[in-house]
Amino acid sequence: MRPEPTVDGGDHGWALVSVLWVLSLLALLAAATQTLTFTSALTEHHAMERARADAILDAGVSLALVGIMEPRRESRWPVDGEVRRISFGGAVLQISVQDEFGKIDLNAADGSLLRQLLVANGLSFDNAASLVDKILDWRGPSDLKRLHGANDADYAAAGYSYHPRHGPFQTVDELRLVMGMTTELFRKIRPALTVYSKRPAIDTNTAPKEALLAYFPNQPDKVDALLKLREATSGVLDPALPHAGRIFSVTTTLARGRLKVQRHVVIELTRSTSRPYLILAWL
Repeated sequence: MRPEPTVDGGDHGWALVSVLWVLSLLALLAAATQTLTFTSALTEHHAMERARADAILDAGVSLALVGIMEPRRESRWPVDGEVRRISFGGAVLQISVQDEFGKIDLNAADGSLLRQLLVANGLSFDNAASLVDKILDWRGPSDLKRLHGANDADYAAAGYSYHPRHGPFQTVDELRLVMGMTTELFRKIRPALTVYSKRPAIDTNTAPKEALLAYFPNQPDKVDALLKLREATSGVLDPALPHAGRIFSVTTTLARGRLKVQRHVVIELTRSTSRPYLILAWL
C-alpha cells in the first residue's frame, strides 16, 4: 500500500505566514484606498470653497466698479481707501477703493518728496537722503551713482545677485530690492506709494494719510484738517468732472471661518462706453 503523503510542520508555518501577509497587504490597500478617497474629497471640498471665495471676491470688484462710476454723487463710493463691509452668504466681504492719483509715484516724485516720506516714517534726515540717492540710482538710466547712491559694482560688492534696474520701477514691491531698504520701513511707506499715477504731485482730496504727512512735512494739524474735511465730502470724486485716465486700486478681502483670501485689482477709467475701464493689474 502506498503511504499517505505527509506535510512537514515547517510548511504549515510558511503557509500561515503567507496567508497573514496577504491579509495584511489587503488591509493596507483598503486603508490606503479609504485615505485616498478621503483626501480626494477633502481636496475637492477645498477647491470648491476657493472657487466660491474667488467668485465672491470678483463680485466685490464689480460692486466697486459700479460704485466708482455711479453718476449720483450721494451713491458714489469713496475712493480714499475707506473700507466698506458687506455681509454675503454668511461671510464678511471688505472692499476698499483707493485713487492712485492720491499716492506718491515712485517714478515721478522728486528726491525731496521721497526724502520727506522717509523722514515722516522715522529715518533721520541723513539716512533718508542716503536711501533716496539709492532709490534714484535704481530708477536712473545710467550706472552713474549719486553721492550716497549705489551702482552695479556696489551691489556686486555687497553680495547681491542683482543690480539696479536703471529704469522705472515696475511695481512698488520692487522698492524692497533697493540697497538699504528694510522690511519694516517698506511696510510703513507702502500705503503711500504707487507706480501708476505718473504725476510728480498728489491729489490731496483722496491721498492716504501716509502720503499727506510726506506732502505736508511737520504740518500734522493741516493733515488732520484735510482728513476731517474729507469726512464731510465722503471722500468721493465730483461726478461732474471728467475721470477718464484716472486709476484706482480695488482691494477685496473675504473672511469665512479660517479662510481669508484677498483680491487686488488696478483699473483705469476710459472714455469708451463699450469698454469703460481697463484692467492694469489683477492679483
